Amino acid sequence: PPNDETPMETEEQKPTAAERLRPAECDFFRDRACIELARSSWDRPEFKHYLQGCRWSPDGTCVLTVVNDDGMHIVELPTDLYDKEAIGEDRPVDVLTSAVHVKRGAHVYDYAWYPGMNSLQPETCCWIASRRHEPIHLWDAFTGQLRCSYKGYDQFDEVNPALSVLFSPDDGSTIYGGYVKSIKSFDLNIPGREKTSWSLKSTASCLAMAFSMPQTIVYGSWNRHIAVLDTRSGEQIAVSKNPHNAGVTWVGFEPDREELFVSGARKDSKICLWDVRHLTGPVRVLQRTCANNQRVHLDFSPRGQWLVSGDTRGILQAWNLRELDSEGCPKQLSFPLHHDSLNGVSFHPTAPILATSTGQEHFTLPASTAEGDGDDDDDTDQSTTSATPTQPGVKQPKIENSLTLWWIGKALLSDG
Repeated sequence: PPNDETPMETEEQKPTAAERLRPAECDFFRDRACIELARSSWDRPEFKHYLQGCRWSPDGTCVLTVVNDDGMHIVELPTDLYDKEAIGEDRPVDVLTSAVHVKRGAHVYDYAWYPGMNSLQPETCCWIASRRHEPIHLWDAFTGQLRCSYKGYDQFDEVNPALSVLFSPDDGSTIYGGYVKSIKSFDLNIPGREKTSWSLKSTASCLAMAFSMPQTIVYGSWNRHIAVLDTRSGEQIAVSKNPHNAGVTWVGFEPDREELFVSGARKDSKICLWDVRHLTGPVRVLQRTCANNQRVHLDFSPRGQWLVSGDTRGILQAWNLRELDSEGCPKQLSFPLHHDSLNGVSFHPTAPILATSTGQEHFTLPASTAEGDGDDDDDTDQSTTSATPTQPGVKQPKIENSLTLWWIGKALLSDG
């Protein structure tokens, strides 16, 4: 018979399989080093193949990235890195090749993996993406073929593109799209028209949802607006004091403490940490360099101990949210990894590996144009960042369009 004094282990106390696989994050960045593991580059600057972020698949077998004017690419994790506990700095750098390539099409606004993706179950291997002038498409991660589409309609009954996309994090059965002045939901199993639509006062340029709060959506907007939407009632609560001075391009919940979420904006050095229960102002403000109009990604480590951010100087910024300095701020580490804008960061779900993506659009102007002709028209794309005259003696910016994998765990470093 069971011992009555022994407490019963409830389902809530038992760690899930995903939790058991999560790495020990106290070892992340412990050696103050990031060891390059593998890289894929788009080296011809005349094609302007800069990358637009990157995201690990939920099972950690591959990385999805978007390349300007070259479609969407999936690269696979090198097989020798499975179940590694430490890496030596003398390990050769692998060259990554695309296992799946969706050819160039319209500009990609946003993309997201199906949260239940498992490479052992091909039917789960898919992602959604939204492109200019197109509905949300569901793509097959094995073949690169289009599976189906989800169409959001405006007040004139015309199909509109979603500017941001999201799967429901609990089971992935619902797709959410952020549109101009609306958020729409779709049933994953019923392609076609939206299931529900919520009207907004601003454009939903980015979306986030916590696993423990499947009826709550946090969204940001190009007009600096940040708000919380209750999908049951349609009620919306906006933050009252928003320190961002430009359009919000990123929001995301902390995995371990899902009452907290983070936001970032274009051309804004501030990263704001918020408590969804008290939206009067940010809990904490961190700093990075974001000097262009790109969507510079942020990411939390699987257990929520670390927050990392891209940086337009090519520097990886990392904050240990569990260790504070003498001023009560999270300890910050900086790693100069790239020569161009670091726009994408993504933690591997079960290993101490970080993926980064780089690049931006560089304008090269003739000397006569660089000197100025009195025309100040600004009609550039939102991802453009720099204009450089082709004059002798003028230092040209370094162009780096790459997807890189880095080891951030225990390292076998030489004494030298």
